Amino acid sequence: MTHPMRTNTSRRSFLGAVSGLAASAIVPSRALPLATSLAGMAAMATQSSHAATTGGYKALVCLYLSGGSDTHNWVVPVDASGYAEYAKARGELAWGAQQLQSITAANQGSGRSFGMPLELAPLRDLYEAGQAAIVANVGPLVRPITRAEYTAGIGIPAKLFSHNDQASTWQSLATEGAPSGWGGRMGDVLMSANANPVFTAVSASGNAVFLAGNQVSQYQVGQEGPVVVNAMNGSTLFGSSSASMALKRAYSASATDRIQQEYARVMQRSQAANSILQTALAGVNVPAIPSTAIAQVNAGPTTLDKLSLARQLRMVMQMIAANQALGMRRQVFMVQMGGFDTHNGQMRDQPTQMAQVAQSIGYFMSALTALGLQNNVTLFTASDFGRTLLSNGDGSDHGWGSHHFVVGGAVKGRQIAGQFPNTALGTANDIGSGRLLPSLGVTQMASSLASWMGLSSSEQQIVLPNLANFEAGPTLF
Repeated sequence: MTHPMRTNTSRRSFLGAVSGLAASAIVPSRALPLATSLAGMAAMATQSSHAATTGGYKALVCLYLSGGSDTHNWVVPVDASGYAEYAKARGELAWGAQQLQSITAANQGSGRSFGMPLELAPLRDLYEAGQAAIVANVGPLVRPITRAEYTAGIGIPAKLFSHNDQASTWQSLATEGAPSGWGGRMGDVLMSANANPVFTAVSASGNAVFLAGNQVSQYQVGQEGPVVVNAMNGSTLFGSSSASMALKRAYSASATDRIQQEYARVMQRSQAANSILQTALAGVNVPAIPSTAIAQVNAGPTTLDKLSLARQLRMVMQMIAANQALGMRRQVFMVQMGGFDTHNGQMRDQPTQMAQVAQSIGYFMSALTALGLQNNVTLFTASDFGRTLLSNGDGSDHGWGSHHFVVGGAVKGRQIAGQFPNTALGTANDIGSGRLLPSLGVTQMASSLASWMGLSSSEQQIVLPNLANFEAGPTLF
């Protein structure tokens, strides 16, 4: 059960959180109730088979780059003609050729070669070691679409270039207000394989539609473990023992008010889950985050062990390491990092952002390898949208398609999946200012990830409702 309350919260946010808990328990979802939802009924029908046949352990981790990451600068053409086109189109946003390290990309055709900036060295190393792949020019699509259709207004996804709507579309395949995400719907299908289904979909970065299911509820953890309400365990509430006692009475199992009874059931479930998790985590020992120095513009240097993203990933790793103690076979996680809406100051901020992401992923994979779990976990990046290839003078503006990474020991690495577009203006993929018309849909990328998690084609139709509109996605495993 998700539980966003924290001991150091303000009175207003605490009351809001309590109200939210009650609402989540007694107010029907905007979606159809599970019993009458076709998707929910189908998910229920498949659960028993997964409980019997889902062997081993696998975890999928979404690393969400909030704001819309400019991935034109994450993977760059380095062959002479390709780099010349890139540098001309990007202007002051272009990396210097000496700042790029080449990567293997034989599947992109004769004469084409690519590189990654030095700041991404740990991620590049994983790529060259065969533990990471790049998915080129992927974005939200209703169905495959041509530039002519885009110009004519045919087949365009709703509310392109809007942060909230495109973040929701990446995570749920629907605009803002969607009641469930494809990670949560995947959890609906897989949760019966787990002894503790409450830990099927876990966020280390707050509430996210990606992990909301028709049946599964996302469980939220902090960077140090489960989020608890200390006032329920003898501590004061807002400095008052009377307030603490009032809270306990409100959540008492002997309450006569029906709403209070539901409050009590919600709290008891949350406390029980927290206790189970705390016990399981106490039995695992995962590698510490190293104190690798990371430069920060306008903030002074910091170290990797102080970064929120690295700490989120360590918390996820602790839960992964506790999979046997928790009786888990399939889990979906989400972590998040913000700051990628680079309308200005892009070349000031992007190097730091890249270093933080790459170093955090590098630590995560190194630690998983030390635990012998690198083949059981796949991490992928996602973001609101790509950005314009054309500079606005100090940054780039909202785009559409972008390039993303899939990382893990099971990944078919050292490949750029899909067709990498020409990094130039006025191409067949350019719908204006270098905004990329995606050649792969999020649905196709999600389908490949779902297949690795063990979902059949019919189960994927439940999780990805528009899957029938697309050809098979990239071969990532």
